[in-house]
Amino acid sequence: MDRILKERYKYTPLGRLAASGGAPEESFVPAQAEISTEAEAALCRVEPLPAATLREAAERSPHPGLTIDPLLLDNLGAETKQVQGVQIDIPAGCETSGILYIHLRYPSATPIQEGVQKYVQRHRIRAGRNSRVRVVVYHHACASADALIDSALLLEAEAGASVELFEVAETRATYFATVLTSIERDASVKVTTIDLDNSILRRNQFVTLAEPGADCNLEGAYLTARNQLADNYIRMHHASAHCRSNQLFKGVAEDDSRGAFTGHIYVAPDAQQTVALQENHNIVLSDRARIDTRPQLEIYADDVKCNHGATVGRLDPEAVYYMRQRGIALEAAKRLQIEGFIREVIDHTRLDDLERLLHDKVAKRLLHI
Repeated sequence: MDRILKERYKYTPLGRLAASGGAPEESFVPAQAEISTEAEAALCRVEPLPAATLREAAERSPHPGLTIDPLLLDNLGAETKQVQGVQIDIPAGCETSGILYIHLRYPSATPIQEGVQKYVQRHRIRAGRNSRVRVVVYHHACASADALIDSALLLEAEAGASVELFEVAETRATYFATVLTSIERDASVKVTTIDLDNSILRRNQFVTLAEPGADCNLEGAYLTARNQLADNYIRMHHASAHCRSNQLFKGVAEDDSRGAFTGHIYVAPDAQQTVALQENHNIVLSDRARIDTRPQLEIYADDVKCNHGATVGRLDPEAVYYMRQRGIALEAAKRLQIEGFIREVIDHTRLDDLERLLHDKVAKRLLHI
């Protein structure tokens, strides 16, 4: 088990959980985010998920090492009065109209607060049988770059349900997240993550396709600059037959920054007729930037279709040359190619307002290239 956890956190500085810049653990100051919602009060309430519920879900999960995972243990160990969260509960047969928006803002510390601000969150999204819901969670910039956000989300899709979750993180601080997803018979879950500006980002996604017909689609884009780190870890567990999963992640790293992607697909012995696809493509913009990608397949069934592909490279010089020949400046040509590279993930959100916002955010991040 130690080996599993060591490999899982190969690229993430877990010491950030207990210290910041050499500061002792007691220098953490519990802080409260400002949470605003755009949703019906009957479906969405600002209330943290109880630790016992999250712990029970982790114990039921088939993912090895989950109950002793450092991020999850740190979240569960927080004092109740420190924890915040949002719970979305969609009744059976309910199809929500519009999008449920959750905004999390991180204000500056008060003069009496000395130390590193730590925000602990515990959320839940539960979609009842044959229900449908779309949720956008937006983490806005922290007032302090030293802040730490420790978030956990329990996502449950009951039989026949459809859940689409879009998360945008531009905290400018350290953001640790754990997502536990369970998908029942003929239910579908799509999770899209857009990581634009985070000092350190580590996101774990543990997905269980628990019953036949379950479908999961994970997509993500991450941009890093300066000395930032973005590390996405995914474990997709096909526990039942006739399930499908798809992963598409794209990353861009510049300066001295670093990215990492680990996608582990596990297919259980009884999970026949599994379809599991995975792609991870990355661009590095300097000799000092680095992105590590680790596609992993663990298959114990013999009637499956499992493919994975991973690339790390530079900008296409021919495409840049083509645009230069048409009067486009070098810097603008590079930006256009990167925007086009990321666009595929953003455009799959199928949310016009969010797409426009994200395209604008990406364009601004690339202005200095």
